[in-house]
Amino acid sequence: MLMLALVSHLVVAAAPAQLTIEVTPEGVAVMVDGKKHGTSGKPLVLKVTAGRHVVKLSYKGDSHEEEVSVKAGEKKTYVWGFESTKSGAAPTDETVTPSVE
Repeated sequence: MLMLALVSHLVVAAAPAQLTIEVTPEGVAVMVDGKKHGTSGKPLVLKVTAGRHVVKLSYKGDSHEEEVSVKAGEKKTYVWGFESTKSGAAPTDETVTPSVE
């Protein structure tokens, strides 16, 4: 009985995980652990090993990188969206505070 429990545990631990990546807008380059997996437009469904994975997204000179952890057999969805900018306006991280006169 103990042997069956041990074998069952090993099978679950070795099971791949599923990472679904949903990114907007369309055309974002998606890399996981340094390997390109395509571009956004529809969800990317990847089979990955359990553990930590680095997701890097690149879009029109901007990028975002984040570590995502998944457990064996887990199905996880990672969602990210780049903010859109008005045409002709450069993206900025500045916060404008109105002045009081």
